[in-house]
Amino acid sequence: MSKIFELYGHRLDRWNTRAEQNLIHAWCPFMDAECDGGGNRYQSSINLRNNPALQERIPGKTTIQCGVCSLQTRVGEQPWIVCPRRLLSLKNGNRSVHQTYIREQLFAYADLDVCRTCSVWSEVKIKTEAATEGEDTKSFDYTFDYVLTGSERKRISEVSSLLAVPIKLVQKAAEKNGFTLTVRNDEMWIDNFPTDPITIIEIMTSSTSGGNKEKRTQIAMACEDAILHGERHNAPGINYRQVWARMVSQLIVKSQVGIAWGGKTIWLIQDVLADYISKSTALILSQYLSDHLDEVNILSFGYGDSISNDPESLLELRNSTLFSGPITKSGLTSSHDGFVDIVKIGAPPPKSQIWKSLLNKPFFRI
Repeated sequence: MSKIFELYGHRLDRWNTRAEQNLIHAWCPFMDAECDGGGNRYQSSINLRNNPALQERIPGKTTIQCGVCSLQTRVGEQPWIVCPRRLLSLKNGNRSVHQTYIREQLFAYADLDVCRTCSVWSEVKIKTEAATEGEDTKSFDYTFDYVLTGSERKRISEVSSLLAVPIKLVQKAAEKNGFTLTVRNDEMWIDNFPTDPITIIEIMTSSTSGGNKEKRTQIAMACEDAILHGERHNAPGINYRQVWARMVSQLIVKSQVGIAWGGKTIWLIQDVLADYISKSTALILSQYLSDHLDEVNILSFGYGDSISNDPESLLELRNSTLFSGPITKSGLTSSHDGFVDIVKIGAPPPKSQIWKSLLNKPFFRI
């Protein structure tokens, strides 16, 4: 029977005082903030007022988000990460010490300085229309988990011209979203306007099955029982098919967008998901082992031997592997076939669209 492996960042079978303190505050150590349910479980909040025993364990709160990080479907097997924050969180500009290795690997492959301050935006949505070479109109409606960019000093008048937006609206958006404005020689400048290189980060973690209310295997119920009874609980399983379906529907499109903008897209996944993809599809990821980025890039991480050898209750993921290759045989490399010839983008949005979306959204320093 499936069990929760990690709850609010800590493994249940190594529960200790530190883990208990995290629970009291419903704290996510990977966000360094209160758990938000992982961005994909908004319907799994827990009302503590309905359960006095839960409220006693987590005093001072009336509602918490379901803090399930990972599930272990069978004893001794590798856990499955079900929360994207567990794999990587750059939200609010926080750099968790428990994800140092992941950031180092990610920044190294993306040719970014891990010590340098980067501008990062989370959940960047672009909904627009763009013209193909044949002058057909194609719609584009996607949300990027994270967008990392460099920054440069730029006149507001230049930004206005680039985005085809009036100067007053550019200034208003810049002020609202925390950009640094400076007047030089009677001209207004944005000192930290986004610039190349653009790196798109997509995080794909496993989905859970719906669970059974009577058996209390729904995710929120499992969380409640794990808080009260530790390892004596039941949890939902993993919805393997949905994971790959969600990923393949975006894999090529978002990779093509990164290329069209002169940047790269990197997908972060767990090693057990990479194994599942190779076993259940025609895509054999081991054929794409690489030490550098290409057109399609998948960077996997895993727990490795730490689940049996590490006495700590809070584990850092390691064991990184990069899989990369061209989209098609005629891509940037010719050493092997392309990833897929399906789900291609109709027409990439113009690069000015990403600058416009980033200007109109708050950002953080990491």
